[in-house]
Amino acid sequence: MNSEEILIEFVANGDRTHGESIKSISTNKVKESIQRVANLVQQLATESTTNQSDGLALDEVEVAIKLTATGEAVLLGDGQSNGAITLRFRRSSKVVVSAGSAPAALIPSTGISYDKLQNLLANSKWQDANQETWNLMCQAANKNLGSVLSAEDIKQIPCEVLQTIDGLWQKHSQGHYGFSSQNQIYMSSILG
Repeated sequence: MNSEEILIEFVANGDRTHGESIKSISTNKVKESIQRVANLVQQLATESTTNQSDGLALDEVEVAIKLTATGEAVLLGDGQSNGAITLRFRRSSKVVVSAGSAPAALIPSTGISYDKLQNLLANSKWQDANQETWNLMCQAANKNLGSVLSAEDIKQIPCEVLQTIDGLWQKHSQGHYGFSSQNQIYMSSILG
């Protein structure tokens, strides 16, 4: 078997006792087929988000596919109520802007106040601001302040919370600190 192939077990009608077969399929063929499905989903998601005028933002996309014996990814669904693609939306949060034009106050869906963080950053109290950032992330993840956050906990934090925190850090540190700055440093160290 070529190292660029994968073995897939195909089961007829969900019955493992009859009609089982194992086939070797090119990984490139599977990747290309899944990429075509992903491109379609991305296009639909982009169109859905663009057409939202009622304050909804795309939050999650779920796609149900199966692989054929030839390695083609096929969307599942009955064309009626059980669709192959599910788009989940959430109310996009409006960030209140203070007189200093920095995000402050609340994100309504989370009830998080950024005032303390904004004040600490404005006064260059970086260590205290770092702790307040952690507290805000714990609050957004519905954890006790000072909790350890797992990767799954962090995935539950709304993007608006992370973007607002990052924006405050970026603004008050002239782009030296914040999640996006840390990501740039990390990526440059990986890519050399």
